[in-house]
Amino acid sequence: MTAYSNEVVLEALRRAQYRQVPWAKRPGVFQYLRSLGMMDTVRQRTVAPAPGFHAPVDIAVLTELGRAEFARLARDERSLDWDARRVRSYVFAGAVAAERATAV
Repeated sequence: MTAYSNEVVLEALRRAQYRQVPWAKRPGVFQYLRSLGMMDTVRQRTVAPAPGFHAPVDIAVLTELGRAEFARLARDERSLDWDARRVRSYVFAGAVAAERATAV
């Protein structure tokens, strides 16, 4: 499995949050975030003034979990130690919470 840094994950979440990213043209990190439940796809029909068939497009969108993680990483980005933390390998905080819940 490819390891992604905190900065790469934050930028991917930011990109999906603020832009319409076609799933067919997604960066590799999007599939990783989808496997963690932070991203999903929504079918969006293209609206074009020209007559004829326009194929629907799947757009990457953030789930509730993805929006929460985006907010957490964006908050971390404003911290004083972000320069050191941004290059570290991303560790999904939800995985730790899930492990604790199953251990109890």
